[in-house]
This record gives sequence, C-alpha cells and structure tokens, in this order.
Amino acid sequence: MVFINDRLQQRQPPSAGQPESASPALYSRFAFDPAQLQQQLESQLVGQSQVIRSLRRQLDVLKAGLSDGRRPLLTALFLGDTGVGKTEMVRRIAEAIHGDANRFCRIDMNTLSQSHYSAAITGAPPGYVGSKDNLTLLNEELINGSSTRPGIVLFDEIEKASPEVVRSLMNILDNGELTLASGQKALHFRNTLVFMTSNIGSRQWQQHRLRPWLPQAWQTRLQQRVQQQALESHFDAEFLNRIHCIERFANLSHEHLPRVVITLLDELNQRLNKHQLTLLLDDACLFWLSRSGFDQQYGARAIQRLFQRQVVAPLASYLLTLPQSQQPRQLRALLCDGELSFSAAAVTKPATDPTDSALPRTNTTRQDGATAVDPHVFSKAVLANQGANHD
Repeated sequence: MVFINDRLQQRQPPSAGQPESASPALYSRFAFDPAQLQQQLESQLVGQSQVIRSLRRQLDVLKAGLSDGRRPLLTALFLGDTGVGKTEMVRRIAEAIHGDANRFCRIDMNTLSQSHYSAAITGAPPGYVGSKDNLTLLNEELINGSSTRPGIVLFDEIEKASPEVVRSLMNILDNGELTLASGQKALHFRNTLVFMTSNIGSRQWQQHRLRPWLPQAWQTRLQQRVQQQALESHFDAEFLNRIHCIERFANLSHEHLPRVVITLLDELNQRLNKHQLTLLLDDACLFWLSRSGFDQQYGARAIQRLFQRQVVAPLASYLLTLPQSQQPRQLRALLCDGELSFSAAAVTKPATDPTDSALPRTNTTRQDGATAVDPHVFSKAVLANQGANHD
C-alpha cells in the first residue's frame, strides 16, 4: 500500500549533501534496443555495415517516438544482387525484436505477376466469390504486432509483381491503411515495419562487371546509377516517393567469405547439437571452402550450395555408416584431393600453459555445442594466404 507520507517524501528535493539521481532516459513504448539490434545484425550479416548503421538511425526515430503516426513506422526498400542478405536481414530483425526469425508476414511477390492477382492483397471485389470473406494473403496478427513490439511485413522481390499489385500497396505506404475491396474491413500498418526487397538492375549491372580494371569506388557509383535508372524506369514516381529509405546492399567480396563459412559452420553445429556432436574444421578446410565456392554473381548462396555438397552431405553419409556405440563427441574434417573426409577428434580441454593461451585459437566449443570461430583471427590468416597466393 502506498501512503501519502511516502509520496510527499518522494517529491521533496534532495538535501545539500545528497547528490541528485540521474534523470531517467526518454520513455519509449518499444521494448527492443536499437543499439543491441545493431550489434546482433553486425555479428550475423556479412559486409553490410553501412546498411545496418542506416537502419539503426531509422529505428532510433521509432524508439524516441518521433515517427509519423499517420504512416507505417518504417518503409524500406532493400536493393542488391541475389545472395547478399536482403531477406536474411529481415529475418534477423524479426529474431531480434520478437525472438523468432519467422515471426513476420512474408509475401512472395513473384507469385503475383499478373494484374488480377491484386485481389490476393486487397481481397475479392464485390460480386465475386469470396468477396464477403475478406480473404487476403496478409496476416493481420503479424502485421499488428503489439504495444511494445512492432509488426513486420516483407514484400519479397517486389519488382516481379505486376504494376497493378504494386499500386495496391500505395495506400499502405501513404497512410498506413489498406481497405479491402469489399469495403467492410481495413488492415492497419501504423505499428508495422514494412520491408521490400528487389534485385532490380542486377541484370543490367552484369554487363558492366566485364570491366574489373575499374577502381572499386567507380564500380560502386556505376552500380548505384544503374540501379537508380532501373528503379525509375520500372516503378512509378509516386510509389518511390512514398518510401522512407532505399538501402543498397554491397556485393560480397573475398574478404567477407571467411565469415560466411564460419556462420554456416556454426549453424551446422547447432543442428548437430541434438546428436551431441560437434564438427571442427581447420584453417585449410575453411580456406578451401571460402575460396572455391565463391561466385560474385550468386553471392553467399553459391557458398551455401558448396557447403551443402562438400560438408553436410558427406557428413550425413559418414554418420549413417558409423555404429551408434562408436559415435564420438567431436568430428574433424580433413581435406584430401579436393574432398573432405571425417574422423573422430579428441575432445580438447582449455590450455593451462600461459604460452599456449597466447596463441590465436580459431576453433572453440561453446556450451551449446556450436563451434565458435574467431572471425578476426581466421580472416587475417585467410587473407594473408590469399595475398601470398596472388603474389
């Protein structure tokens, strides 16, 4: 029970010898921390620091309560080649905000390539079958979110949708509301983060990639110019004018590949954890995977395919042929004649020798069974090897 004396004591100013307490931070109804979200994204996504910093500034506006209440909290268009992490960015944002990477409404716009498919967004018009049911692909629960956590919707590969479908989204971007065609129901997006992805301009950019002798800064500006021209020729100006920010994802380069392989290895070890197994890859295997699986045209997905073919599939065959009684706790992959082979590895304990602790360690085993590889140590070793090979 709260007494009036306690209230009066709280309102009394501090005495001369008593320091004043720090003023409370700005109140926000959102529970997520933009700074923490930025750290998570930078640790999970490779080569997109500039996009993450820009996104952090937009989320600071939401956290401070300065966003326009008549529109969605944020509308962002992610541009970039395939395999650079556009869709993965939205998944990681959903994981950081809601604790679940799949807790967002995803609309695959490549399935709405014909004009009459706009009814999949706005519902069937009056007089048509299902007009009174207010059926739509949009998940209202995931769009609304909650009072402390915004909803998230992703319109993936938006350039592949028909112009009529894209125009049906203009009311969402403009006033944060979509009235279904029946006129009986409206979906509200004023507590929603609206993301769109597109690789528009990538095909035109492939023609300019035949000039590798151009400096990297020139190539970046040329790619942005090609993307902007493709945007303006494909989308209406009033549609582009309603987007808060257009973020251009950078292409992956050789220096980003070690972290991509490390991320794939960590995800695999999380799946192996249910079998109480851990896979260890030495620097030679990691360097070989990062070097032989890269194709700039396809980005990280090329490395994922190589990792699936050269690591996951052979590992699965090895585990199925291994007797249950002989399954070790740790497995080590060895590179031989361009292929990986697997064998039992001794469970290593942390070194107590101070001389050993000073050596860089790239492979350590976490409590959850996943392999934690120091990306900085490994990246320096790989880049040094790459430089020696190029020389």
